[in-house]
Amino acid sequence: VILLWTIAWAIVAGIIAVLVTGLSVSALISNPTSILSNPVAFLGTFFLGIFLSVFIAVVGMYASIVKVTVDGAIRQMEKLGTPQAPSYAAMGVQPTMTAPVLRKYCPNCGNSIPGGSPKCPSCGAQL
Repeated sequence: VILLWTIAWAIVAGIIAVLVTGLSVSALISNPTSILSNPVAFLGTFFLGIFLSVFIAVVGMYASIVKVTVDGAIRQMEKLGTPQAPSYAAMGVQPTMTAPVLRKYCPNCGNSIPGGSPKCPSCGAQL
């Protein structure tokens, strides 16, 4: 399957290469003196067609490899079946969240006071 997709991408790339490089060559044939005035433009468009075709062929080949690999992985997962979510009854008793202990601070000295304490352990001030 990868080979067929790669061939398809190579055909697309070949068509683009023929179009772009063919246009630059046909411009040269129709006006041969134009290459003397601007040879960089002719060479640029010619090699742009070749570069685009190679780029499209390579990217298409890698895209087809990824596509076939992902399709195969999905097919394998469907064949094996999806794992069932564990039931909560089978897991036993779950711990519950406890509320965080609120810290108090002494208004007199500013030290931290343990929860439920009626006076500051540092300075002895009543709360």
